[in-house]
Amino acid sequence: QQQQQQQQQQLLLQQYAPADATAGAPPPPRCRNAEASRETVNVLVERFLANRRRRQETVDAHLDEVEDAIGDGDPAQFAFWSIDRPEQAPDEPEARVLRALADEIGISAQQLGSLSRHRAAIRAQQAALQRCHALLARARAQVHEHVSASAAIMLELRQILSPLQVAKFLVWVDRHSDSVRLLTHAREGGGRG
Repeated sequence: QQQQQQQQQQLLLQQYAPADATAGAPPPPRCRNAEASRETVNVLVERFLANRRRRQETVDAHLDEVEDAIGDGDPAQFAFWSIDRPEQAPDEPEARVLRALADEIGISAQQLGSLSRHRAAIRAQQAALQRCHALLARARAQVHEHVSASAAIMLELRQILSPLQVAKFLVWVDRHSDSVRLLTHAREGGGRG
């Protein structure tokens, strides 16, 4: 199927190449019927839409990795929780677990006091981590909003053109990808598009 798509794309590239690019070359083959043209157009449009979906999935995967990477591992999370927890009655389950841990690893009362002095730093660190997660959630939402808005605008633009014009546009952009990237890079102020 991928080979068939590549052949169809090559066929369109040959059909719509500028006149000077095909000078002296044999005439390009033409689609034998309107159904083949529609299928080629549909393949190109679906490829365009699939690329947009892949980009969104890639952004989501990277943001997921960042969220995982900034989180503290189980030992750190438990240490922070155990030091920062509010005082509880000795018969509460959490207090019993911590007492068993302290007994098992041999934590002295003096060490417990020293550990407790880090509560403010732990709270500040946890607040910073929560801010990071909130920023990532906001970034994810803004990226989704951008991709959706961009797709909606492209849909409106595609509705102005005929399906064949859309296909020609996509083929032209693909054929001139280096120039397109250079121009759009300059338009976006140096950011990647």
